[in-house]
Amino acid sequence: MNKFSAVLLTLIFIGCNKTTLDLGKIDFSQPASVYLKGSKGELQYGHWELAKNDAAQDDPKLKLVGRSEISTVYRITNSSEKNQFSFLGYPSIEMMGIEMVEYKNKLVFYSMYPEGKKTPEILLKLKEKLGKPSGVVLDTLGKTNILLPPILKTLPKNDIKYFTDEYGDQQVSFPEHYIWKRNGMLYQFTLLKGTKIVTNKIVAIDINAFKDRIIFGYHMPDKDPILGNYLN
Repeated sequence: MNKFSAVLLTLIFIGCNKTTLDLGKIDFSQPASVYLKGSKGELQYGHWELAKNDAAQDDPKLKLVGRSEISTVYRITNSSEKNQFSFLGYPSIEMMGIEMVEYKNKLVFYSMYPEGKKTPEILLKLKEKLGKPSGVVLDTLGKTNILLPPILKTLPKNDIKYFTDEYGDQQVSFPEHYIWKRNGMLYQFTLLKGTKIVTNKIVAIDINAFKDRIIFGYHMPDKDPILGNYLN
């Protein structure tokens, strides 16, 4: 196993408490212990940095640096464990895992793939909960692209724009990512395109934890093409 991937080992949740934790209703000002009772995670020391290349290295590699940042990483992949979690009442996709990070005695990050067929409902509930998005990242597909029909069935009509490009081809522009900045947190809703249905991924990340580079995959905040614009 790659030594950097080992940081995110699958974890066993202890205890027989079957109460479902709805990640969409978490109060991030509360201690993580309120939500992670009876759970064990992988301790992580330090923050992520790109290792300097030498003559023998072709690609930069990530490594943990320092020991002052102490976090706990939880990765939930077992079906019985995932059944204890939901997002705004919707369960996770069977094949996808849930990741959570605790830092400075708070839950500062989660990522989840809620039930794909309910993507339109989940987006609507997010807009009701968080209000108007702070920003969107657009994608564009040709009007005849086979990936487009499920998107048109999923997104609100007001979020979809039709136009003709400089070559006279008909194109459709739509949000691929919705971003909300609320109370020191960033929320990201991502559409995952498919030929039959559109699924989705939900991420919530504490801005200070993001800046501290403790979360693998979100370790270069100033260069993050989606969330980097919302750090200030």
